Amino acid sequence: MNKSCAILSLLVFFLILQVPQASAQWRRSGYENVVGVAQQEAMLEYLAHPLTEGRASGTRGKELAEHFLVEQFRAAGLKPWHWNYTQSFRHADSIAVRNVVGLLPALEPSDEYIIIGAHYDHLGRLGHTVYPGADDNASGVTALLSLARMFCAMKADGIGPRKNLLFVAFDGKELDLAGSRYFVRHLDIPKESITAMVNIDMLGTDLVPPRRNREYLIVLGENTLPDSYQGYLSYICSRTLYKMDLDLTFYGSRNFAKMMYESSDQHPFARAGIPAVLFTSAFHEHTYKKTDTPAIIDYPLLRKRTQVIFQFVNRLCAAN
Repeated sequence: MNKSCAILSLLVFFLILQVPQASAQWRRSGYENVVGVAQQEAMLEYLAHPLTEGRASGTRGKELAEHFLVEQFRAAGLKPWHWNYTQSFRHADSIAVRNVVGLLPALEPSDEYIIIGAHYDHLGRLGHTVYPGADDNASGVTALLSLARMFCAMKADGIGPRKNLLFVAFDGKELDLAGSRYFVRHLDIPKESITAMVNIDMLGTDLVPPRRNREYLIVLGENTLPDSYQGYLSYICSRTLYKMDLDLTFYGSRNFAKMMYESSDQHPFARAGIPAVLFTSAFHEHTYKKTDTPAIIDYPLLRKRTQVIFQFVNRLCAAN
């Protein structure tokens, strides 16, 4: 694909993202329907496009993804965090790392927060090979952007949320969680005010066998939540609307569960004593390979998982 065609493709994706859903439809069906499959597909394909070159921290391709995220946060209605959508620092004194942060204030003044995160960096280009990172983690960022739109639509209607929502696209996950570690170290919200940190990392496939239901969801860290919040996910996933095969243990493997939980951006929050959960469909045969392209993404399933996360966060917002 030549450069002009690639740029044209990105413009088409961006225009698709601007097409609003019919307001009557989502008012009947709920705010989880504000973002459809076509919009999520456009978001993900933008992030995993060849022009972003795998989004390695400190590269031009990552900067393109960063600018895209800032514009999406602004368009959704999120406010900049501390007068700026980016939180910048240098890793190892050389690599520029930038988290993208947006705030949705509670409908009524509140000192409680929920942090929703997903890392947007990936491996980038190694030699002549580009690693697109469609599932890892363009899928999680797509869910993050979708949730921002859903909750902003809710607030525009004067319905919620009841707690402040802080959306963070982390940079530097592939640099030993540099972005999330920095964010936690410089957190100026009292830890006691944070109800939960919800992290999304690889959400777009059905490639982890074996299981009874291909529509599954793995959630790690529910045990870090207060007792009163536990059980929400089981209830949501058992509803006829979703019927999701939920696993809170990585299918009984304590070692895999520990490895998954400690290798993603919720872990620095948990170490700081903040309740933190990871939503994932888990690693698979394409993880960290050049074959992690949009072709492996199950978009209807990605959307359903995003809707489950919306329902979960919405319940956390409503809980005292």
